[in-house]
Amino acid sequence: MTDIEIRPATLDDLDGLTHDSAALFAEDGITRDRLRDPDWPRDNNRAWCAGLIAAPDALVLVALEEGAVVGHLIGTFSPSSSMWTAARAELVSTHVAPSYRGQGIGGRMVEDFIAWGRDRGAARLHVSAYTANSAAIRFYQRFGFAALSIELTLDMD
Repeated sequence: MTDIEIRPATLDDLDGLTHDSAALFAEDGITRDRLRDPDWPRDNNRAWCAGLIAAPDALVLVALEEGAVVGHLIGTFSPSSSMWTAARAELVSTHVAPSYRGQGIGGRMVEDFIAWGRDRGAARLHVSAYTANSAAIRFYQRFGFAALSIELTLDMD
Protein backbone atom coordinates (compact mmCIF):
# COMPACT_ATOMS: atom_id res chain seq x y z
CA MET A 1 0.00 0.00 0.00
CA THR A 2 1.24 3.47 -0.84
CA ASP A 3 1.53 6.23 1.72
CA ILE A 4 -1.64 8.27 1.21
CA GLU A 5 -2.24 11.51 3.10
CA ILE A 6 -5.84 12.53 3.75
CA ARG A 7 -6.42 16.12 4.80
CA PRO A 8 -8.74 19.09 4.33
CA ALA A 9 -8.41 20.59 0.87
CA THR A 10 -6.96 24.03 0.30
CA LEU A 11 -7.13 26.22 -2.78
CA ASP A 12 -3.69 24.84 -3.67
CA ASP A 13 -5.44 21.49 -4.26
CA LEU A 14 -8.08 22.97 -6.56
CA ASP A 15 -6.68 21.66 -9.85
CA GLY A 16 -6.40 18.08 -8.58
CA LEU A 17 -9.71 18.26 -6.73
CA THR A 18 -11.64 19.51 -9.76
CA HIS A 19 -10.00 16.88 -11.95
CA ASP A 20 -10.95 14.10 -9.51
CA SER A 21 -14.47 15.47 -9.10
CA ALA A 22 -14.85 15.57 -12.89
CA ALA A 23 -13.67 11.95 -13.07
CA LEU A 24 -16.46 10.95 -10.66
CA PHE A 25 -18.97 12.92 -12.73
CA ALA A 26 -17.88 11.10 -15.89
CA GLU A 27 -17.70 7.66 -14.27
CA ASP A 28 -20.91 7.80 -12.27
CA GLY A 29 -23.20 10.71 -13.13
CA ILE A 30 -22.97 10.83 -16.91
CA THR A 31 -23.08 7.07 -17.36
CA ARG A 32 -26.07 6.61 -15.05
CA ASP A 33 -28.19 9.70 -15.75
CA ARG A 34 -28.80 10.78 -19.32
CA LEU A 35 -29.96 14.23 -18.18
CA ARG A 36 -26.55 15.12 -16.74
CA ASP A 37 -24.73 17.73 -18.80
CA PRO A 38 -21.30 16.28 -19.67
CA ASP A 39 -19.90 19.83 -19.89
CA TRP A 40 -20.92 20.77 -16.33
CA PRO A 41 -17.51 19.99 -14.79
CA ARG A 42 -15.69 22.05 -17.42
CA ASP A 43 -18.00 25.03 -16.96
CA ASN A 44 -18.77 24.92 -13.22
CA ASN A 45 -16.67 22.49 -11.20
CA ARG A 46 -13.78 24.80 -10.32
CA ALA A 47 -16.01 27.53 -8.85
CA TRP A 48 -18.19 24.93 -7.08
CA CYS A 49 -15.19 23.24 -5.44
CA ALA A 50 -13.55 26.57 -4.51
CA GLY A 51 -16.78 27.72 -2.87
CA LEU A 52 -17.01 24.53 -0.86
CA ILE A 53 -13.40 24.78 0.31
CA ALA A 54 -14.23 28.24 1.68
CA ALA A 55 -17.64 27.31 3.13
CA PRO A 56 -17.77 26.98 6.93
CA ASP A 57 -20.43 24.25 6.75
CA ALA A 58 -18.58 22.06 4.27
CA LEU A 59 -15.94 19.38 4.61
CA VAL A 60 -13.67 18.94 1.61
CA LEU A 61 -11.04 16.24 1.96
CA VAL A 62 -8.37 15.23 -0.51
CA ALA A 63 -6.40 12.01 -0.61
CA LEU A 64 -2.88 12.71 -1.80
CA GLU A 65 0.05 10.64 -2.95
CA GLU A 66 3.21 12.71 -3.18
CA GLY A 67 1.11 15.87 -3.50
CA ALA A 68 -1.14 14.54 -6.28
CA VAL A 69 -4.87 14.21 -5.62
CA VAL A 70 -5.96 10.57 -5.95
CA GLY A 71 -9.33 10.93 -4.25
CA HIS A 72 -11.69 13.32 -2.54
CA LEU A 73 -14.74 13.60 -0.31
CA ILE A 74 -17.16 16.52 -0.08
CA GLY A 75 -19.68 16.82 2.72
CA THR A 76 -22.05 19.54 3.85
CA PHE A 77 -23.70 20.28 7.18
CA SER A 78 -27.22 21.64 7.67
CA PRO A 79 -28.39 22.77 11.11
CA SER A 80 -31.88 22.09 12.37
CA SER A 81 -34.56 24.36 10.94
CA SER A 82 -38.29 24.91 10.97
CA MET A 83 -38.59 21.90 8.65
CA TRP A 84 -35.89 19.66 10.11
CA THR A 85 -35.93 18.91 13.84
CA ALA A 86 -32.24 18.02 13.95
CA ALA A 87 -29.00 18.79 12.17
CA ARG A 88 -27.89 16.65 9.22
CA ALA A 89 -24.73 16.13 7.24
CA GLU A 90 -24.72 15.00 3.63
CA LEU A 91 -21.90 13.17 1.93
CA VAL A 92 -22.18 14.90 -1.44
CA SER A 93 -19.30 13.39 -3.36
CA THR A 94 -16.62 10.79 -2.83
CA HIS A 95 -14.21 9.28 -5.31
CA VAL A 96 -10.96 7.38 -5.38
CA ALA A 97 -9.03 6.98 -8.62
CA PRO A 98 -9.50 3.43 -9.94
CA SER A 99 -5.83 2.44 -9.54
CA TYR A 100 -6.00 3.37 -5.83
CA ARG A 101 -9.20 1.52 -4.93
CA GLY A 102 -9.13 -1.37 -2.49
CA GLN A 103 -6.52 0.28 -0.25
CA GLY A 104 -8.96 1.70 2.32
CA ILE A 105 -8.63 5.30 1.13
CA GLY A 106 -12.36 5.82 0.58
CA GLY A 107 -13.11 4.19 3.92
CA ARG A 108 -10.70 6.50 5.72
CA MET A 109 -12.39 9.53 4.17
CA VAL A 110 -15.88 8.26 5.05
CA GLU A 111 -14.76 7.64 8.64
CA ASP A 112 -13.46 11.24 8.76
CA PHE A 113 -16.82 12.45 7.41
CA ILE A 114 -18.71 10.46 10.05
CA ALA A 115 -16.52 11.92 12.81
CA TRP A 116 -16.95 15.44 11.37
CA GLY A 117 -20.74 15.06 11.30
CA ARG A 118 -20.79 13.69 14.83
CA ASP A 119 -18.55 16.51 16.10
CA ARG A 120 -20.87 19.09 14.55
CA GLY A 121 -23.91 17.52 16.20
CA ALA A 122 -25.55 15.93 13.17
CA ALA A 123 -28.37 13.58 14.12
CA ARG A 124 -28.37 12.00 10.65
CA LEU A 125 -25.79 11.45 7.95
CA HIS A 126 -27.05 11.14 4.40
CA VAL A 127 -25.54 9.88 1.15
CA SER A 128 -27.19 9.08 -2.16
CA ALA A 129 -26.07 6.61 -4.80
CA TYR A 130 -27.50 5.54 -8.11
CA THR A 131 -29.39 2.27 -7.74
CA ALA A 132 -27.31 0.87 -10.62
CA ASN A 133 -24.13 1.55 -8.63
CA SER A 134 -24.33 -1.52 -6.40
CA ALA A 135 -20.63 -1.26 -5.47
CA ALA A 136 -21.18 2.22 -3.99
CA ILE A 137 -24.29 1.07 -2.14
CA ARG A 138 -22.40 -1.88 -0.60
CA PHE A 139 -19.50 0.44 0.28
CA TYR A 140 -21.73 2.86 2.21
CA GLN A 141 -23.66 0.05 3.88
CA ARG A 142 -20.38 -1.17 5.41
CA PHE A 143 -20.33 2.09 7.36
CA GLY A 144 -23.91 1.70 8.59
CA PHE A 145 -25.76 3.70 5.96
CA ALA A 146 -29.17 2.18 5.19
CA ALA A 147 -31.86 2.93 2.65
CA LEU A 148 -34.35 5.55 3.83
CA SER A 149 -36.14 6.40 0.60
CA ILE A 150 -36.10 5.58 -3.08
CA GLU A 151 -36.14 8.21 -5.79
CA LEU A 152 -38.41 7.29 -8.69
CA THR A 153 -38.15 8.96 -12.08
CA LEU A 154 -40.16 9.03 -15.27
CA ASP A 155 -38.21 10.28 -18.27
CA MET A 156 -40.58 11.96 -20.69
CA ASP A 157 -38.52 11.54 -23.84
